[in-house]
Parts: sequence; structure tokens; C-alpha cells
Amino acid sequence: MRGISRTILAVAVIVLVVIVGAVAVLMQPPTTTTTTTTTTTTATTTTATTSTTTTATTTVITTTATTTTVTTSPTTTTTTIKPPNPDTLVQETIGEPDYVDPAVDYETAGGEVIMNVYETLMWYDGESATKVIPWLAESYQMSADGKSYTFTLRKGIKFHDGTPFNAKAVNYSIVRAILIADPNGPAWMLGPLKGAEELMYSIQDGVATQADVSAWLASKPIEVLDEYTVKMNLDYPYSPWLSVLAYTVTSIVSPTYVEAHGGIKIGEHNEWMDRHAEAGTGPYILKSWEPNVLTLVRNDAYWGGPKGNIKPLLKTVIIKGVADANTRLLDLLKGDADFAYVPVTHIDQLIDMTVWFNQKKIVVKPEVADKVRVTGPYETFNLDFIAFNLNIKDEITKQPVAFQPFRDIRVRKAFVYAFDIDQYLRDVLKYFAIQPNGPVPKGMFGYNPSIPVYEYNLTKAKELLLQAGPDLGFSPQNPKTLTLYYNTGNLAREKAALLIASAINSLNVGLVIQVVPLDWPAFLAKHRARALPFFVLGWAPDYVDPDDYLIPFGHGQKGTFPIVIGYNNPQLNTLIEQQAVEADPVKRQAIIDQIVNTLNSEYIYLWTAQGTARHVERTWVKGWYYNPAYPGNYFATISKG
Repeated sequence: MRGISRTILAVAVIVLVVIVGAVAVLMQPPTTTTTTTTTTTTATTTTATTSTTTTATTTVITTTATTTTVTTSPTTTTTTIKPPNPDTLVQETIGEPDYVDPAVDYETAGGEVIMNVYETLMWYDGESATKVIPWLAESYQMSADGKSYTFTLRKGIKFHDGTPFNAKAVNYSIVRAILIADPNGPAWMLGPLKGAEELMYSIQDGVATQADVSAWLASKPIEVLDEYTVKMNLDYPYSPWLSVLAYTVTSIVSPTYVEAHGGIKIGEHNEWMDRHAEAGTGPYILKSWEPNVLTLVRNDAYWGGPKGNIKPLLKTVIIKGVADANTRLLDLLKGDADFAYVPVTHIDQLIDMTVWFNQKKIVVKPEVADKVRVTGPYETFNLDFIAFNLNIKDEITKQPVAFQPFRDIRVRKAFVYAFDIDQYLRDVLKYFAIQPNGPVPKGMFGYNPSIPVYEYNLTKAKELLLQAGPDLGFSPQNPKTLTLYYNTGNLAREKAALLIASAINSLNVGLVIQVVPLDWPAFLAKHRARALPFFVLGWAPDYVDPDDYLIPFGHGQKGTFPIVIGYNNPQLNTLIEQQAVEADPVKRQAIIDQIVNTLNSEYIYLWTAQGTARHVERTWVKGWYYNPAYPGNYFATISKG
């Protein structure tokens, strides 16, 4: 996730956090980047229908939105304030990671930690989300048929434990993710490797044997040609492959460290690696993970990156999970936090909203301009949505529950009609987002502006629910209750949940919607158990290609969300696979249009927002930059002073 994003539509781009990177991984709380996308609300909910405790927050960095001028806030003369603890950066966000093992984590909170601790063969060139460059690799060559990639690796790099980085470590790391084969994780992206997809399916089905693994390895999906040369062989040409190799699932880990802490077990997580991140080559090391507090310390032996110019100045980075938005904002203004996730619901306390509404420019209010810098808006590829579960399961028994309203397309369609998108964009998101027309975000290849958006029509919604009620066993005289979940701390998602719940409840058709927040880890656990009847979430890109949206949202056997919500359309699966290997962009676009129209016609998702991001920091912070492909903040370029 980056898949699943925790803060996408939270609207403050303090660098974030799903999902699902798309689960891509579920997008969880952004780290310090807040965007207007999926996850929405903080712990203290205020509505009558909303349950009490909250905890898990799934946020997703919102993406694109109208193109607007990026401005760096104040234009007035300000007094320089000396920062406290200049070697330490404190970031306050919502939620905490699911895991910190790159082989299995698929959300943005964990992704932020991973991208600072571990590194990949390819990675992004600064602010560009479309240009990946050799990172741990020194160079690469692609075969004429597009099915093999040979990488020459950099020499002299060591892991945090002192183990040398080499081709064997690359092979070990990629094979490890495939052998774990977490069905809720990002390993599906490695499917193009020779035989990998078939092996992962058999592992997930519990039928793979050691002989199967040995046979797969013998087929040479990855070849160690010498100590610093490795070759990857694909089943078919796959143009986004280099971008896949920039995602955290391909992070290179120290084989020595992993083997000393549990090794690899087929189809199982490594519990030590789930909670510890000290086996990479990156600029930071995870020193400790206490409840809602993660502490990263500088790797003083960091090799400097491909240009040799990355020299981390911060000795310590503290990431705190603070559910209440007012507390985060107060800590920011006091100087107790350097970065803070400020949701769109609270951004009016920092910026001039009149200027924003009239000019789409961000200008910090004079009374806080000496303390706070707000930059943006930044276009993102983050999507917020509500997903309908067609096969709701009991979290304890793991069996389908009796009441399955979303198997009926009339119910799904009615819920889509019941969402007042104009009110949501105007009153909640304050136009820091646009209405998506499907799973492919605006600004990405595959987006087609001629595909219509969903409409708001309460009359049609009521008609459909009254028609469906007798068949499904609900009526005004015999009401049924459904629970809508969102991740705690994501206020935009909270408001989206309350908006649709209020609309459905007002129809008096026999469906009663209650809204319940969950902490991010609890939300993800319930999500994996298929126990969320419907939910508000966000998706941020794992890599910038429509395949990273079409598979997670549409493919019934591979997709992060279809697997969880019980949606499987074999015809759609075939189309998704066809577009992935289609080299002609015109033909590929036609297939993508067919996929989007099919998915929309089945009303599996309610597309709520594609947000823009904003970043909020103290004025003493230097060196931060935005890349929409990042799951969070890259701390190695940041300083205070």
C-alpha cells in the first residue's frame, strides 16, 4: 500500500497512509501526509448512530483532483522560531502499522516504515511517480522479448546487521515473499515471475509441497549469475515490471538476519519480522514499536543512495498514533509535533478558506504563519470508496451470516443512489477532491472522462429497497440492522459513513444502518475475516499503472477487495488479464473501458472521492517533498533548523 490506505481522504498530506497500495494493501493511516481519500475519522465520533470506541483507521491517500497551483503558504514576513530537539522529528498521525515485514505488509502505515528501513532494486527518482531508476541495482538490461531482466548490482553495500548485499540476497528476498504467499498481502504483484502465480495459488490453497517449491526453483524464475548479477524471468512481457520492483514487497532483506529469526516457512508469516525492521540497507532502523509509538534511528553507515548525496540528518524519528484531530493540531501549534495529520475537517484552522474556494490556492492564516507551513494541493492517484460485501462472514465461526443484503444488486444500486456526492465534496471535503467515475483515477493512463459518474437519487433508492425488502426479509415492520465501519481517526471517512447511513435510515424501508469506528489494526483484522458488511476505505497506488487498480478492485481470484467481499466475475477476470499484456495502448484502453463499465454496472463499489493531498509541517522543517507513489514520508532528506 500501498494498497490500502489509512488516511487518503483525510485530506492533509502529512504524509500518509491503506489498500489495501492498492490492498494494494489497504491504505492505512498515512503517516504524515494527509490526503482527502478514504479513511476518515477520529476517535470521538459525534453522531447518535455511531458506536463508541474507535480504533482502526484505514486511510488512503487521495489522489489527483483538479490541477491547481501549488503554493507554499505564507507570503507575510515571519519570525524564525528555533526548533526544539533539532535531531529528532515527531510525526503525529492516525493508527499504526499492520506489519513491518515487506513480504506481507500491504497498507501505508507499515509501508512508510518499510520504505525508510529497506530498499529495492529500483526506486523513484525524487518527486517523480512515473520515473523509476536503479537504486540497489546499478544498471539493468531487458531482453528483446520483454520476458527477462538482468540486473547488475551495486557493490560495497551492507545490511544493518553487517551482511553484504549481493545477488543471493535479492533472490532470497523475492523468493521469500512468494513462498509466504499471504493472500491479503502484496505478493500477487510478483505473479509475472515464471511459475510464481501458480505456486502462490497452490500455497494459498494449502496443497503446495516442498517438491513443488523445489520444482519451481529449478525452473529458474530468478537466476544468480554471479555475486552481483541477477536475472529475473517472466512468464510474459509485463511493462510495469520495473515499477513493481520499486514497491516495498520487493525490498531486499538480510538473509542472515531472517534465518537467525525464524527463517522462511511456506505459507506462514514470520512473527519476528512482522514486528521488527532492522534487516535492510536503508537510512533508518526501527528501534522500537510500542503501542502507538514507533521509533526509528539513523543508520550511520548508510551508503548514500545511487547519487551518493543522501546523508540523513535526523538521528531519530518518532511516529505517534494520536486519534484525536484536535490534539494533533494543538501539538503541532505548540511545537510538540513537527508533522501532523490535519484532516480536511480541520484544515480551515490553518488556511484561508476564502482564498481556497475562490482561487484553489493554499494560503496559511497570518496568525499561525510563523509556526506552520501548509503546501499543496498535490495531485494524487488515491481513491476513496465504499465496498459492499456479497458474502458477509461471522468473525468467530468464519461462516456466512444469514442476512446477505448486498448479494442483491437492487440493494447495492440503492445505496449508491443514496449517497449525496455533491454535499460530500462541498461540505466535508471542501473541494479537496473530485468524484471518481470508476477504479482508474484521473491523470493515469486508462482513465476515460466519458464514463459517467454515479448519480444521487433518493427516490430511486427507496423504490429499489422497497422492491428488494420482501425477497430479503426486511421491511418497516421487520427491520434489519447493518453496520458500516471506517477506521478511527479518518474524519472524512467518518462523515461519508454518517452521510450514507443518515440517507438510508431516513427512507424508513426496514434497513437500519449503524456506523462504527475501529482502530486500524482492528479494522484490518475484521476486513481479513470478511466480517465487514460494508466499509469505507481508500486505495493508494503500489505502482502507477491501471493494472494496480483493476486487479485489486476487479479480479475475483487475485484482487485484494474482490477476494474479501466475495465478488468474482470470470469474464471480468479474463478482461483484466488481457489488458495487462496488451501492448497496443488503443486496444488496451478499449479493454479497460469495458472493465470499468462492467464493474460500475454491477455496483460493487461506491466511488466517493479522488482527493488531493496537502502537507502540514512546522516552518522549521526542511527537505520534505511529495511523491504520490510513496506510502508515507521519506525521512532521509528531512532536517530541522
